[in-house]
Amino acid sequence: MKVDSAVVLVTSAGSGVGSTLAAHFSSLGARVILCDSDKRLLDETYHRCRGINNNVYQFVLKDYSIPSIQQLFSSIEHSLDCTPDVLINTFTTKAVPNIFDQSAYDTFALNLTSMASALFGFGQATAERMRQENKQGVIVNVIGYSNYEDMAGFDNASSFVSGFTQSWAKELTPFNIRVGGVIPCGESNGQNWAEVQDEVIRNTEYIISNDYFSGRVMAA
Repeated sequence: MKVDSAVVLVTSAGSGVGSTLAAHFSSLGARVILCDSDKRLLDETYHRCRGINNNVYQFVLKDYSIPSIQQLFSSIEHSLDCTPDVLINTFTTKAVPNIFDQSAYDTFALNLTSMASALFGFGQATAERMRQENKQGVIVNVIGYSNYEDMAGFDNASSFVSGFTQSWAKELTPFNIRVGGVIPCGESNGQNWAEVQDEVIRNTEYIISNDYFSGRVMAA
């Protein structure tokens, strides 16, 4: 796929990984659509990207529920008269509580549920529209983190990304929709996010550009 002619939707665009990828694909000339539930962070990413490329748009989500995601796609279709060719499905891991912390169960369960629901919700909504329009689209699931403590949640997040990436690829290959994943290694290898983000960008762009890549996860 040629990135400079693609419509790219970046989820959680206000996050570190989302903002980084949004700015990169804006610099390549893509039509970039940003969404996030945090308006302040979304505005920051929007202005950053608009300084690079005028063909950038933003949409604020009420939350990451299925109705909100469906409303997002309706708004995109109504306002821009298009649907994404590429979904960059980003999210940030959260630290895992100590197993002996009796008070952490509800929070931990909620975090896992919300993470999986958002990842699945965006993937499902995008795939439905790609199939309806017979698009040879691409979905890339990308994990980010904000600090070293969040690395403790990487095993859970990586399992979600690997599982969704492989199962979606099997389901969507007959419709010419490719699926890939990018999991940064980061602090566990003695690197910080600033050092690893270039590889995250490179791997994400490679998956999108390589028409034969699908069903696999790349480590950055």
